[in-house]
Amino acid sequence: MKKLVLFSAVAASLFNLVSCKKKWDNDQSALVNLKIENAFDEMTNISDQAITGNMVYYKSGEIIYTKPGDKPAMPKTPCSVIITLDTINSLKTITVDYGTTNCDCNDGKTRRGKIITTYTGAYLATGTVITHTPLDYYVNDIKIEGTKTVTNMGSNNNSQPYFNVQIDGQATLTSGTIVDYTSTRVRSWISGYSTPLNRMDDVYDISGNATAAYSTGGGYTANATSPVRIQIGCGFPTKGIIELTPTNKPTRTINYGDGNCDAQFTVTVNGTTYDFSW
Repeated sequence: MKKLVLFSAVAASLFNLVSCKKKWDNDQSALVNLKIENAFDEMTNISDQAITGNMVYYKSGEIIYTKPGDKPAMPKTPCSVIITLDTINSLKTITVDYGTTNCDCNDGKTRRGKIITTYTGAYLATGTVITHTPLDYYVNDIKIEGTKTVTNMGSNNNSQPYFNVQIDGQATLTSGTIVDYTSTRVRSWISGYSTPLNRMDDVYDISGNATAAYSTGGGYTANATSPVRIQIGCGFPTKGIIELTPTNKPTRTINYGDGNCDAQFTVTVNGTTYDFSW
């Protein structure tokens, strides 16, 4: 499998940054979006790294490998992670188990519970479906539920691999507020797919939208009106436009630029455009 890069976590962190700096209306939609999207993005990263055992950021104890039905070779200790691999059946499964108490991971977050990932074939094979399902899973005491499904759709009209990414999720915040969250994306791998061992030359265009509704009322929508370009060799988006609109609040429009890795972007609110750099 291959790590997926999605735009909403980046966009949300930016919107949160801008909201804090400008204090337009103290809306927390961007921060909520960041937490949920990051949690689902991390599931992909965690399952990818679980296969290789290179879970540096997502644990602080030992990694304990086992097979379905077998007992772990060593007992579970705080922050050790039990990884169960089932690669025999046609529907292959990776289970990452943090245990039932919070684990302080090296990325500064606490986690508990399980992430169950199934995949039908190789990441680059047309038709492969990868599904991530959290089970009693918490990140910083926020409960994450639902599914994230990644489907290899083959090649687009430009002969580039592309993937549909669907999130149907729910988050229970530490305040008790429940957020129902859905996201639909198309991720086009526009460069670097012919050199799979070199991630640094990978370039992606990501389009799509997301919606959220709070149990306390309100919510937000996020939409890429122009595909967001992610260059792995650059530390931030280089192109594309995203609009985030909280309920009864003005839209925040972010423009990442014209494709140059220059760390510049603009945000427009109520007709006024602000210049920023990362």
